[in-house]
Amino acid sequence: MPPPLARFATLGQEPDPAHARKAAHEAYHAHGIVLINPEWLTGWADRKQLEILAEKLFGKRKVDNGQG
Repeated sequence: MPPPLARFATLGQEPDPAHARKAAHEAYHAHGIVLINPEWLTGWADRKQLEILAEKLFGKRKVDNGQG
């Protein structure tokens, strides 16, 4: 049985921001999974809240030579 998110994976294609956002939308509505790209948030406060929640769940992010 494939993983629940397997249908959202595309192989051999360049990343498509619109497709990523659509896939995140579908994942949320179908499975309750939240996938948020910080760039989708326009306000500093929203991005900071996202960062705080992510760090609470996963710990501080390791940054590699400024590549994020």
